[in-house]
Amino acid sequence: MESRAAADDAGAQSFRVMPWWLVLVGFGIAVVSGVVVTWWLLGIAGSGGSAGATVRIDAIRTGLTAVAGTGGAVGLVLLARRQWLNERTQRHREYNDAVTRAHQERVQAHAEASVASDQAARDRAAASSEYDAIERRVTELFGKAVEHLGSDKAPVRLGGLYALERLAQNNEQYRQTIVDVVCAYLRMPAREEVPDEQHVRLGAQRMLTRHLRPGPDHWEHMRIDLIGAYLDGFDASRCVFDDVDFTGATFAGATSFDDSGFHGETRFRAAVFRGDVSLQRTRWRHSVDFGGAQWHQNAYFAEATFEHHARFDHATFGGKRTSFRAAIFQRTATFDRSRLTGDATFHGTRFERNMSFEHVTCDSAVSYRDAVFVGMTMFRRTVFHGQADFGSATFGEYVAFDKVHFAGGVMFDRQPIERMSAVETRIAAKSLCQLPDGWALVPIDDEQAGLTRKG
Repeated sequence: MESRAAADDAGAQSFRVMPWWLVLVGFGIAVVSGVVVTWWLLGIAGSGGSAGATVRIDAIRTGLTAVAGTGGAVGLVLLARRQWLNERTQRHREYNDAVTRAHQERVQAHAEASVASDQAARDRAAASSEYDAIERRVTELFGKAVEHLGSDKAPVRLGGLYALERLAQNNEQYRQTIVDVVCAYLRMPAREEVPDEQHVRLGAQRMLTRHLRPGPDHWEHMRIDLIGAYLDGFDASRCVFDDVDFTGATFAGATSFDDSGFHGETRFRAAVFRGDVSLQRTRWRHSVDFGGAQWHQNAYFAEATFEHHARFDHATFGGKRTSFRAAIFQRTATFDRSRLTGDATFHGTRFERNMSFEHVTCDSAVSYRDAVFVGMTMFRRTVFHGQADFGSATFGEYVAFDKVHFAGGVMFDRQPIERMSAVETRIAAKSLCQLPDGWALVPIDDEQAGLTRKG
């Protein structure tokens, strides 16, 4: 505003009106100049004799011409000034118009910005009101659904589960909370005295697994906490688990994890499997812990892939058959102090890192036929009550059978094993036995023999 006022003051000073007396002075100067010139010329003509009259006439003409010329010059100056003033006036008018337009544009822009700001504020208020309304509605539905889960009537509890499922399906931000509620329900002790409780729990299990399978209804990155849960007939085949904890869980009936993927750390520590368990073609992208787990029936890990550390320490495989056929252990695998009561097969299993099978008790036959042991392999202090079959097995770095007891015999290929230790190893004297080249039996007593390296 100050710059604009200064410009207006400067324009006012440059456009001052010329006083009329300056014009009169100009014409007076022209007349005086003409009179002086005429008088001077007439004085000269007076001294010219007979030709003086002619000369005086010329002098008068010349004086008048001088007056006319001076007047014309003054007129030209006035005309030039008027043109200059017109141009300055035009420029000043254009400048004022530009300033006025700029001011109007600023005023309009400010008005538009104010309108836009007001509209945005109204939109935010409307959105906030709508969000609050939705939140209140969701909270109300959530509260009613959870309340229904505590009902003594099975249909009401099932209705609460389905309401939670619909709520989670339509509101992604509430899925983890609803999954936590369902998991908490399954962690509660099974109420056998409550009618149809099994149907409700089965519905909760199916709700979880339905949304853990890839597809249009898949819920990604869910955290599953089923510590100590009771799961009956749990079918989690083809599911994807990002973070799951089954520590201390009880799996009643047949359980399936076939073709499932475990992308995060997985815990089955001290879990109890009362029925057959199938984990075939599973893929474990992070570490998995089955330490202390108990299998009362058959366990199948055929063609499973373990990309990280797999722990089966202190586990009990109590079924008639345990299978790790064609499984792949890409990192360390440990079975220390575990027990296998039925037949176990590691046929074609590949151990790409270290494998520890120490202090293990095998009550029946165990087959490692065609297995591949790439890293260090430890069988120390393991007891094989049934036959141990290592036919066509490949040992890479080092294998230790120190203080192993082969009560049911042992079968190796005739091929030599370059780096093998068998300190205080015992083999039943009358059992079927085939040793690798370079090794021989040394009788200890009537019932057992030891192993020694030839030569």
